[in-house]
Amino acid sequence: MNKIEETFENLHPSSKQLAKDARNVFPMGVTHVSRAMSPYPVYMVEGKGPKKWDVDGNEYIDYKTGHGSMILGQAHPAIVKAVKDQVEKGTHFSSGTNLEIRWAECVKNLVPSVEKMRFVSSGTEALMMAFKMARVFTGREKIVKFFGAFHGWSDTAYVTNDETDKNYGITKGTSESVINVTPYDLKNLETVLSKNDDVAAIIFQGNDIAPPEFVHGLKELSEKYSTLLVFDEVVSGFRWSKAGSQGHYGVIPDLSTFAKILAGGLPGGCVGGRAEIIDTIGEQGIRHPGTFNANPLSAASGSTALSIVAKEPIISTAHKQAERLRDGINRTLTELEIPGGAYGMSSIVMVSLGEPVDTSNPYAQPDTIEQGGRPVANAVLDHLHTAIINEGLWTHPASMILSSTHTDNDIDETVTRYRKGLQAVRKLGML
Repeated sequence: MNKIEETFENLHPSSKQLAKDARNVFPMGVTHVSRAMSPYPVYMVEGKGPKKWDVDGNEYIDYKTGHGSMILGQAHPAIVKAVKDQVEKGTHFSSGTNLEIRWAECVKNLVPSVEKMRFVSSGTEALMMAFKMARVFTGREKIVKFFGAFHGWSDTAYVTNDETDKNYGITKGTSESVINVTPYDLKNLETVLSKNDDVAAIIFQGNDIAPPEFVHGLKELSEKYSTLLVFDEVVSGFRWSKAGSQGHYGVIPDLSTFAKILAGGLPGGCVGGRAEIIDTIGEQGIRHPGTFNANPLSAASGSTALSIVAKEPIISTAHKQAERLRDGINRTLTELEIPGGAYGMSSIVMVSLGEPVDTSNPYAQPDTIEQGGRPVANAVLDHLHTAIINEGLWTHPASMILSSTHTDNDIDETVTRYRKGLQAVRKLGML
């Protein structure tokens, strides 16, 4: 056991026992694949603004922010009040509520491309419905997506067109209905569309760092080949701009999917877009139940959160703090003479370690990078992850998602702690 691991175990004895218990009831001992970590997961009990506390009383500056859903920070007073008030009235009425209409109006007011929508319970479900709608509306079957993009865990979203599909339990028929293409290559995409006249939709991951000309090219090709353009705004929605990634790029998709910020940190998602496409749900079309669709708690939380995003400088504040964090990490890497760089768009900070990054260009990123962190070895990132947790940073070292509650002091303290994490890994001779 090295010094980093020894410190971690000394700080987290209660989490160690909980991790042992969890392995008896959960595969891998966790309920979300990204929560698995070495030497074992940490268990949280409380959050407030940009801070969180674990079962052993350790305090962290939070940069996972509910997997990106907490742009208002943990336990925002207005969200707490809205949910508390609704719990006292009831959590499920097996009927519609005025809250779901208010929630939908908030979405429409922020995202011009959304004429109608359907609420679901997660981002994965929203993408599943978008795929269904595209197929029914166009009468076509195939979906085109880009290698490396993430669109939830449904079969269609996970197709890689190789032996991996079998490991995911994906049927051959589903695999054959999805075409993966190279990102940022419009010429290749057009070749695929010209050779396949049964493409229902092209799906774009809104939080991808894509050159503007590529995104505008997607719109042009979708119109040329009469296929639908779907923006996956699960992460980017109400974060990249009030209208999400599409607002940032100035592109109007046919369909958009939302989750995370949409429900103010509670479970919830939706697919919205052109009314005629959304109306494929109906008596003669797609049948769509869902016990917790637009449930009162999520509707109360979501409408409250989106109202705040609409009225207050939430997005711009988070953007500004992300820029401060990127600048601080880049100074640290330069001072420590570690190749790499912090980059990213909006209020998301990505960090590449091991090779230079053109941090002056917001759309530049190393070709070998997938979700940050490469090309250094996984062992380096694993030890750095543990080291910065020891320093009180709740984040992956290569990916940080900010809220509007992070202060200048939080950012500056984060840079200091990140530096200490890098130095701890360097002492192991790994960086």
